[in-house]
Amino acid sequence: MRVRKSLFRHVRMKRFSPNGSGNYPDPSKPPDGENHSRLTDGSKRVKTSQSFESLFDSETLSDITVDVNEGQYVFNAHKMILGIKSEVLAAELNDLTPASSEGERPVLCVQEPPECADVFCRFLFFVYSGTVWLHRDYVIALQRLAQKYEMQPLLLHCENFITQILNNTLAGCDIPSHGFHVTVVCSLYEDTTQTAQVRDLAFKVLCLCFTNLVQCDRWPTCSWQLVCDLLKSEYCQAEENVILTSATDWMKRNSLNDKARIEDILTHIKYPLLHKKVLYMMQKNGAFKNFPRVQELLNNAVKYHCFKDIPEAQPDFVGPQFMPRRRMPPIVTNENNNYAVEASPTSMRYSDSSSREDITYMSTSDLTFMNNSVNETSTHENTPSPSFYLDKAS
Repeated sequence: MRVRKSLFRHVRMKRFSPNGSGNYPDPSKPPDGENHSRLTDGSKRVKTSQSFESLFDSETLSDITVDVNEGQYVFNAHKMILGIKSEVLAAELNDLTPASSEGERPVLCVQEPPECADVFCRFLFFVYSGTVWLHRDYVIALQRLAQKYEMQPLLLHCENFITQILNNTLAGCDIPSHGFHVTVVCSLYEDTTQTAQVRDLAFKVLCLCFTNLVQCDRWPTCSWQLVCDLLKSEYCQAEENVILTSATDWMKRNSLNDKARIEDILTHIKYPLLHKKVLYMMQKNGAFKNFPRVQELLNNAVKYHCFKDIPEAQPDFVGPQFMPRRRMPPIVTNENNNYAVEASPTSMRYSDSSSREDITYMSTSDLTFMNNSVNETSTHENTPSPSFYLDKAS
């Protein structure tokens, strides 16, 4: 079988080498005899960035068609340009079946998720021009395309822009139209392909916007690990009553029956910061009778409210459980940047207006304790696991 040669077998082309057979001066160096240590009147080295912008989606010299999602978007393209800019595209072009008839161009068919297909034109424009117009509404989809096709320059632009948006949110910049919705931030944190910096900033934003997160439909689908990380964070910006009801609401809506995981969640609540009425109802209903670690924390919280004003008792009430959660450290960021930002609809403004004394959402009718817990001495594998739920206000 004849092996078909490919134009893209050596995608990484070498720069000009003066060792060729041509009898001409080396164009990569200045003329001979000049002082190269300083600028002279006789010569000057200039450089422009390479751009094929004029060939974007142009039939001029086009030798291939790019078909996105079976005709959703179709582009005129050039194999040489695609192959040079992306080794992934070069490999796909190598395996491309030639056109069936003379005069027709081969078709490179790609399948992309809807959000990525909608910005494929921007991705392809960057391939040709090296220029991209970024926006918070589609930068993540553009980032996925850059990851898939290993376009490192575009990937770096997207990551820098995402980082900037998260930093602006943490800094409290008055740019609501430029921020991510809290559900998007949640997905950024749970996406293991994101950089450590992006995930760290996303987590800080979730701490800052915890109240907004628990009020949206994304909260029940959050991972158990994210819920635990948020609850144990000293920067989780919400009243402890809200944190408790949100945690138990998450457990209820996920039908969590793993005793160890339930206990991991409940031990991260700062019970001394709860209102006395809530603590009283928990004690009265024996809410934590099957969770010794949590029951001990609850007992300590009751003692705290009883004896916190006695000087002799002060040494008994030290540690993270008795300390209020802290505000996020201030972040200074510059809103002026090198990335173009389109106008967009105003997004949600995050704020926490709750008050510790306002516990109307925790009335007696709203508190339900489900004590179908397994006995501590039971060792049967199929015995139902313990569960504890505190109903969230409707």
